[in-house]
Amino acid sequence: MALVCSVAVAVGSGAPKVRADGFDGFVIPQRGPQAPLRGPVRTADVSVLVPSMIPAMAPEQHAEAGPAGDVEAQNGEWTGEWTGEWTGGQAWEVGDGATCIDGSGTESCFAGGDACGACGGAGCGTCGHGAGLFQRLCGDACPRWVVQVDALMLWPANIASRPLLNSYDPVTDVVGPVALNANQAQPPMSAGPRVGLIYNFNQCHAIEGNYFQVRPFAGQAVSRPGFVVENNLAGNTFPVDTDTVFDSATIFTQASIQSAEINWRKRECWCPITWLAGFRWVEWDQQLHLDASASGDTPFTNLFRTDTTNTLYGGQLGMDLGLWTGSTFNVNGIGKAGAFLNHAAQASKYQDSLGSFEAVRAEADGIAFFGELGVNGSLQITPWLAWRLGYSLFWLSGVAVPANQLAVTNLNLNNPPSTAQISTDGSALLHGVTTGLEARW
Repeated sequence: MALVCSVAVAVGSGAPKVRADGFDGFVIPQRGPQAPLRGPVRTADVSVLVPSMIPAMAPEQHAEAGPAGDVEAQNGEWTGEWTGEWTGGQAWEVGDGATCIDGSGTESCFAGGDACGACGGAGCGTCGHGAGLFQRLCGDACPRWVVQVDALMLWPANIASRPLLNSYDPVTDVVGPVALNANQAQPPMSAGPRVGLIYNFNQCHAIEGNYFQVRPFAGQAVSRPGFVVENNLAGNTFPVDTDTVFDSATIFTQASIQSAEINWRKRECWCPITWLAGFRWVEWDQQLHLDASASGDTPFTNLFRTDTTNTLYGGQLGMDLGLWTGSTFNVNGIGKAGAFLNHAAQASKYQDSLGSFEAVRAEADGIAFFGELGVNGSLQITPWLAWRLGYSLFWLSGVAVPANQLAVTNLNLNNPPSTAQISTDGSALLHGVTTGLEARW
């Protein structure tokens, strides 16, 4: 069934007319005032929807709608300005990008206008006119609900550098270059779910919630062949002798990130910007395990382990920017950032095959930064369903990472007692691809 949307179109140089129901915007034809619209209307015939400069003008009576896809002037002639209606199911991109779900042109939210108007397209349901009291109090919004379900695939990019073991020549008794560094355990891609929900109160205001979790970011690295000795691991230093020289060592790392947020969204009607303000919680955890062993007549093993947790919570600000709006394909960029309270903790332990064991723990509160950047494209599959593909980047700073705890921890097997502090001068960078589906109704 053909849908009807009404506009006031300026074809000449005079003042724009105002629609009878109070709409105070008009459409500028791309072909200019010297090339009036005739016959079927195409996307190229319509440019940008701008607010009327004279919103208080007397209403102008509407013309009857012509055949589907046609536009007719009120008096049948193309002179000066006119007010009319068009019908049809073509894909329209007018105004601030507000469209009915089937692609028909709609009004914008200028002067509190209605983004649904008379279109009420397929998949739009009643366009916000629900039977519930809450729906009626909120006002018109099309769509009312937006649900996004994605797979988030991330790579860590800045593993902290910390020499763990050095090579050793037992013949010359010389300690050589680094044989194993913490940043050699570069994890591969890890994936997890991302879920988003948006509720539109009207065309310009909405509330959203997002949650994602990615793990385990498991990395592994092996020391170079030959004998190795420890490089001041957690203050646990030994003289180089037969009990502290190893012939193999392996480092294992893991990490996980999860985040939940709730934001208020305010859409600008003069440009494709939506402002964001809200609350966010982020948890970033890491583990570092070092297993060093010596073979021979008396096998010997040392195990070091350091775990860190960072719990961030606080306010954030952001922006959702429309980069490209088409009939079936849209692109938007998003940025969010905030200064967060970070409750950081570290737990370190040492044990060996002889039964020795030491464990310490430290925690502190501080300020950390968390930021998110991304670009997303969506391709309309059906009137209510779209496929999403995007790129995301997450940056944390002011956090505790395992490699940085080795310098502030002393795991002494004898007196004095073991001690631990916590370092929160680390950072983490994660980036990757997101893909999924978006449903609107």
